[in-house]
Amino acid sequence: MSRDAAARPILVTGASGFVGACLCRHFAAKGQRVVAIHRPGSTPGGRWRLHDGPALEIESRDVDLGAQDDVQALVRELQPRAIVNCAAYGAYPHQVDPTRTYHVNFDGVRYLLEAAREVEGFRAFVQAGSSSEYGSNCSAPREDSAPVPDSDYAVSKVAATAFVQLSGTKRGVPAWALRLSSVYGPYEDASRLVPRLLTQGRKQAYPPLVRPQISRDFVHIDDVCAAFERVVEVAPTLPRGEIFNIGTGTCTTLADIVARVRKLFAISEEPTWGSMSNRHWDHADWYSNPQKANDVLGWRATTSLDDGLARTARWMDENPSLLAAADANVVTGGK
Repeated sequence: MSRDAAARPILVTGASGFVGACLCRHFAAKGQRVVAIHRPGSTPGGRWRLHDGPALEIESRDVDLGAQDDVQALVRELQPRAIVNCAAYGAYPHQVDPTRTYHVNFDGVRYLLEAAREVEGFRAFVQAGSSSEYGSNCSAPREDSAPVPDSDYAVSKVAATAFVQLSGTKRGVPAWALRLSSVYGPYEDASRLVPRLLTQGRKQAYPPLVRPQISRDFVHIDDVCAAFERVVEVAPTLPRGEIFNIGTGTCTTLADIVARVRKLFAISEEPTWGSMSNRHWDHADWYSNPQKANDVLGWRATTSLDDGLARTARWMDENPSLLAAADANVVTGGK
C-alpha cells in the first residue's frame, strides 16, 4: 500500500454500536487509519466501547447521516479509501419510530454511497446488512432467495441492500452488503441474549427465557470483523454489488445455548422456559447459508460457540469496569 493510500482513512459509521466499535478497534489494531463516525448528541459515556484502547489511534467525528450536505462534506474532506456502514436504528424493541428507521437505515446509506461516487480511487463500501432481511424465509436462504421482511427494520435493510446492489452494478461504486447473523462477543450490548445469559450464569441463574425451540445462528464478532476486512482486502477482484451471508450455518436453539451456558458455569438449577413472551420476530429455524462467502471471499466462521462463549465470559471477568459501563449504557434510544 502506498503512503498516500495508507493515509486515507477507513470511515466506520455507527461507531458507538457493538459491531461498529469492534470494527474500529479491529482496523486500528491492523495499523489502518480509522475515523469513527458518531451520531451528534450521543454522549461520551455511550461511546464506552472505544474508551479502553489508549494504544489505538481512532479519530472521531460527529455527523448526522440523515443530513446529506454534511455527509457529502465529510466524505469530500476525508477522501476515505473505504467506508464501513454500521449505523442502524430499529433493531431493539424500544426503537419503534418508523420514520427514523427508514431515514437512518436507507437515506443514510444512499447519502454515503452517492458521496463515495465522487471519491477518486475509492476502494470499498461495505454495508452491515442483517439476516432479518430474509424475514420468514430464514432457514439457510441463499443470497438470491426472496426476502420476506416482517418488520419496518427488515424492510429498511432490504431497501438499503438493494441500493448497494444498484450502486455496485449500475453506477460503478465498489460496494457490497454483508447480511450478518446474530453477532455476539465482547462489547455486546448488555440487553442482548448472550450477555444476559453469561451475566446470570456467573450468578448460577438464568435470565427470563422464551420458548426453547427459538433459534439463531450465533457468529462471533472476531469472525465478523474478519469478513469485513476480507471484503476491503480483495475488493478490486470482487464483482460489485454482491451480497454475502455472514454466519456459521448452524441453527442453535435457545435450549442448546442455555445448555452450553449451564455447562460452562456448572449451574445446577433447571431453566424455566416461557418465563418471557416470544417476540414477534422470533423464528424456530433462523440460520444462515454462508457458502457464497466461503467460495467467493475465502471466509468462514472459525470460532465455535463453546469457545466463543468461554472467551466472552473471560473478557467479562477481566473487564469489570467495561461491564459497569455496558450496564450504564444499555441502548435505550438508538446508536
